[in-house]
Amino acid sequence: MFFLGARMRIPFQVRRTFGVDRKVSTASRKPKVSVRAQGTSNSSVAVLGGGAAGLTAAYFAAVSGAKRVIVYERTSEAGKKILMSGGARCNVLPVSARVEDFVTESTPRKLKNIMASWNVERCREWLENDIGLELGIEHVTNKYFPLSNSSREVRDKLVEACLREGVDIRYGASVEGLRRVSDDGADGEAWSLLMRDCPDERVSVVILAMGGMSFPAVGTDGTGYVIARRDLEHDLAEPYPALVPLTGKHPGGEQLPGVSVNVSLECEPIPGGKKAGKKKKAKANREGFLFTHRGFSGPAVLDLSHNVVRSLVRTKGCSKGEDVEQSDADMIEVAVPSLVVSWSGESRDEWQERLAAPPGKALVATRLREGLPQRLADALLAEAGVYNDCKVADLRRVERLKLLDVLTKYRIPVDGHQGYRKAEVTGGGVPLDEINFQTMESLKSPGVYFCGEVCDVFGRIGGFNFLWAWTSGRLAGMSAAKLVSEKNQ
Repeated sequence: MFFLGARMRIPFQVRRTFGVDRKVSTASRKPKVSVRAQGTSNSSVAVLGGGAAGLTAAYFAAVSGAKRVIVYERTSEAGKKILMSGGARCNVLPVSARVEDFVTESTPRKLKNIMASWNVERCREWLENDIGLELGIEHVTNKYFPLSNSSREVRDKLVEACLREGVDIRYGASVEGLRRVSDDGADGEAWSLLMRDCPDERVSVVILAMGGMSFPAVGTDGTGYVIARRDLEHDLAEPYPALVPLTGKHPGGEQLPGVSVNVSLECEPIPGGKKAGKKKKAKANREGFLFTHRGFSGPAVLDLSHNVVRSLVRTKGCSKGEDVEQSDADMIEVAVPSLVVSWSGESRDEWQERLAAPPGKALVATRLREGLPQRLADALLAEAGVYNDCKVADLRRVERLKLLDVLTKYRIPVDGHQGYRKAEVTGGGVPLDEINFQTMESLKSPGVYFCGEVCDVFGRIGGFNFLWAWTSGRLAGMSAAKLVSEKNQ
């Protein structure tokens, strides 16, 4: 076994406890007061959230020696977001990963150190040997998928692995807050879980893995951020929708939904901004670009949309937990980075050569359609003010220069985004600078660990967010088990 502190144990009888899912207010509960709490066990590890990171943390806490590990899942089943991933095929890992594949506003070195605690190969071995998945590489996309092509198998086997190790998974158990409590036992201080419609419970160590706010239908409503800010006194990098489609008008005033094309897409920093002179242009890792009924999507857009959305959301202050979509009415006079596209990915010189090639009687529209979908080619002609029946020989210099600009450095007119309901992940969260990168323990509230999407980290599409969930969850789980062991000595 490659994980630290692992040992064989005979699991105790597994119990699944179902609670009542009814909202109550916790606004009057003051988390900073140190009081006695009624409890479960003074040596238990409480994992708040049963997603990919939470289940991973629970598994590694159990195999690393924690005598009792409890997952508190507020919905009726664990891993709902796993079921949605990869078009229900679940791309569990990328073939390889670099720190540059992730986005954080925290110190990059902290992220690098956390990711160095594991690697893709060892994570793959864990998924195959311990979780029991058979994986294969999709070479076109450089992703690992289960051979079953079933995200449900991934979720089910992860849950089964936790249950085998004696993890107690409680469904319908909603934790609304945390309070540090005193304890007469040998372990000193503990934590009280403020439960919805249930008595508070005392635990020794907490792992906060409650996810972000993307796909709220699966139960991710930002409660983890509320607890981190209100109860644990963390200063969050304000959350925002990431890997999210953008809204805006299509070129030439045309409607192009369904048109897809491979492009070269870059993000330019805000002109005149404080860091504009130092910050490099960000370039999309992928080429796919899709026009939607409301604007723009596809892999290239999702790679870079966070740069624009972060500015939009924070300028307007619409990231406090609501599932807000922002549109042109909200975005007036907001300075944001620009997405600049080269349609087809061909250079200006290549397009210049194509437009100047004989015979002169050929239509300019025909030349564009040689490298672009017809509907897009016609829209770009309209955007440049060139008629469809214009011949190559009749194209004036000013028209040619305008057309070359439209073809190779077109600024996408973004006026909003489609909110958390369409976002793959949430950007922002608990800063890594406020977390011990060696253990994932809070530097402001010792005894609480973070993992997964609640942290100020997300990866690009392609299995990178799963890699972060597996890696951060493992580190948090092992570290929590070690702390419990130290408390009980």
